[in-house]
Amino acid sequence: MAKSRKKLRSNKARVNPILRDAAKDAQVRSKRIQPLMQQLQSAAVNDRQMALGSISVLCEDAHMRELFLREKLLQEVMSRLLTDDNTEIVVEAYGLLRNLCLEQGYDVAIYMWRSDIWVSISAGLEKLVESLSSLSSNAKASIESRRLLFDFGDNLISLVVALADGASEIQEQLVAEHLPQLFHVITQILKYGFIVGDDSKTCTLKITTQLFNSVLDLIYDFASDSAAFMDALHGHPDLSQFVQTLPELNILNGSELTQVLVQGILLQLLDESITFQQAESILDRTCAAIQPIDLALMKHTLNTAEQEKELSSLKNTEEFSSMIRKQSDNTKKAMMQMQSLELSLEIVTAVTELLASQVEQRREPLPGTLVNILKQVLPDFFNVLAEDFTSHVLMAWNNLLWLFLSLEINVFELANEPWKQLWSCIYQAGNVDPRVRFGKLSCVWALLKAVQLQANPTEYLDLLQVATVDFVQSIRREYDNAGDAGPEDQLDLRLRCCHVLFVLATFQQHIDVNREVGLFFLHILSQKDTHPQLLVEVADHFIDIYSDAAFDYDHPNFVGLGFLDTLRKDIVPNLRAAFKFVDKNKDPQLKAECHELFTTLGSFVAYKEGERS
Repeated sequence: MAKSRKKLRSNKARVNPILRDAAKDAQVRSKRIQPLMQQLQSAAVNDRQMALGSISVLCEDAHMRELFLREKLLQEVMSRLLTDDNTEIVVEAYGLLRNLCLEQGYDVAIYMWRSDIWVSISAGLEKLVESLSSLSSNAKASIESRRLLFDFGDNLISLVVALADGASEIQEQLVAEHLPQLFHVITQILKYGFIVGDDSKTCTLKITTQLFNSVLDLIYDFASDSAAFMDALHGHPDLSQFVQTLPELNILNGSELTQVLVQGILLQLLDESITFQQAESILDRTCAAIQPIDLALMKHTLNTAEQEKELSSLKNTEEFSSMIRKQSDNTKKAMMQMQSLELSLEIVTAVTELLASQVEQRREPLPGTLVNILKQVLPDFFNVLAEDFTSHVLMAWNNLLWLFLSLEINVFELANEPWKQLWSCIYQAGNVDPRVRFGKLSCVWALLKAVQLQANPTEYLDLLQVATVDFVQSIRREYDNAGDAGPEDQLDLRLRCCHVLFVLATFQQHIDVNREVGLFFLHILSQKDTHPQLLVEVADHFIDIYSDAAFDYDHPNFVGLGFLDTLRKDIVPNLRAAFKFVDKNKDPQLKAECHELFTTLGSFVAYKEGERS
């Protein structure tokens, strides 16, 4: 989401920022955090409820969340609140754990899992099934008791999804050891709350939309990552029938997220067998589902500062509890909408990737209506969401650009020139999130490939202002800065940098740009600590760049700067030594690529030696 603009610092703020922040944190801890943590242990139920409600709101802020975690919030919630005598506190405690897991990711998920959170979750799921059974025979159960039970189920199941998303090993263990219980719980929830009409075309939910969406989210999330889950799902008599009939039903009291999740599950079921007509339907229904969402209102609702301000003005316990519940309901709706938008972008990204694969395999023209969605609807869709969902939009654009290349659709000739909005998004996006950095580089690479196909590439290179030494150096800096990311992200980012530079280096009439790229590639190839995958890719690019003496940059750069001697004296020995350390047992594909590349490089050196003789 977009961040609010920070206030300008006053002259008084010109002190050591580290000392200032440390002092401020200490003050926050003593005046706000520690009193709330102590209040969680109060004998009075109202005090515990108020403390938990306030903490849940405050933890929406990343810095406050970190401060609470340092005060052992996780331990306190898991050891005390999950077994609290008050049911509402237990329900909200699971919701808080879910939120912490979603926001903090791997570290919190692994900590919770290793602290045996599944024992509590499993007991909670058993209680949920028992309560649903009792509810079926108790028509007089109060609205509040039903709401509490459905919230309990929602928080439990969404916590399971958050744990699985947080760490792949958790998801693997859940699928391997706990799938029977999860399937039983889901079946019982659907048996109670998913009522298909006599016409077999409509469905009414007897449970909350949030609980139903959490069930769909679990199915979609696990199906996206686990083949074993898909096999088990297909083998389950009730759930296999449920997911097969789901896309054809009109769910009367569903939400935007419900509709999007249904399309996501359908996509997982179809996967590579998807037809052009099915792809068109999924894209059309997904985009239509999120049309009613008011983006500005959603962001306002998720503004934690406004929520905290409303709570701070209340002193009466009853008013406070009422406001917490109202905020919780509004926040849940806004969060559902935000998830709908994120998920819709994921689905669009996946569909365009599958379409590209189908186009390559089948070599059949796409229906005109599907082409119109790709050329008109999706670019407008991306433009609306680019500011608030930048990483998702960039990756969706990346897939669409490569699909355009496969279909020979010229992105620079589309109506309303959406490439300009994309280029603006690339330039305005930050560099903190590795996903944004990866998306930016991926889109630049694809756009440059599109420029290559233009009758006058120089025109678009000038418009984009990329065929310059300054731009090459900016990509080099991105390559160097990738060292700040994790090992996997670092390799991906550096590969993308090299792909961008490779395309730039092949344009004629830009000898200075080619020189910068050529020298940089030789530098990479000469380093002893360069990842073998990078060595293979960069060497392959280098060979392609200088494969023909007719290229206008070949003589001044490859010949004039003595690239051939560098290859023979430095690069070939370095690659020979580096490739020896690639284990063919651990990574047979990379070992094969190394061997093939080294053979090709030897042939290239021999060819260049005699090319001008």
